[in-house]
Amino acid sequence: MSSTTVQFLISVISTPTCPTKPVFLPLEGCLQVQMNTPITVDLFLLNLCNPNTINITDVLITYRTSGMNISTLQKSSTNASLYYETLTWTPQENQLGTQELCMTAYTK
Repeated sequence: MSSTTVQFLISVISTPTCPTKPVFLPLEGCLQVQMNTPITVDLFLLNLCNPNTINITDVLITYRTSGMNISTLQKSSTNASLYYETLTWTPQENQLGTQELCMTAYTK
């Protein structure tokens, strides 16, 4: 007899005051990087709700590749609806191939 386990996350949230979800910009698809070459990427988020009453309050990182560092959430000084985090990483030889980064943005 054999068995396997499964683990998943369940996040219970309150009813949103603004049902429009924030949007990650402009990354889509796959970002190609070279092994042993440091990269710095700004991950932008756009708040599509009224920025005077709703803010992006947190970005939850549920999965990241070893060695990736992500700064704290920052609000743009020139656009009240724009937020960003900076990702820095130097891919290693044992990380050749596809890597994952899973993030969820929350408003309040």
